[in-house]
Amino acid sequence: MKVDVVLYGKLRERAESFDDTTGSIGSVKMNIEEESSIADVMARLDILENEVSHIFLNREYSAVERKVEDGDRLALFPRDMALLYKWYFTRKK
Repeated sequence: MKVDVVLYGKLRERAESFDDTTGSIGSVKMNIEEESSIADVMARLDILENEVSHIFLNREYSAVERKVEDGDRLALFPRDMALLYKWYFTRKK
């Protein structure tokens, strides 16, 4: 199973590759185990929960407990890129 992880801001330092046009987006394509959660993916990238402001899994605002599946796209934003108006989003678990 594979997941595409997109890292923004300071988190991009943990990426394999960068978007050459902006320099602020990094990405990692990684193999995951079945039943892996977002927290499991973050742990493999050495990203602590308190380093992350908000998480989107397949464009849905998500909790770290949410399971990831083959082909998913996970976007992680650091604390210095806090989500404005987050009360407009329903966090999926």
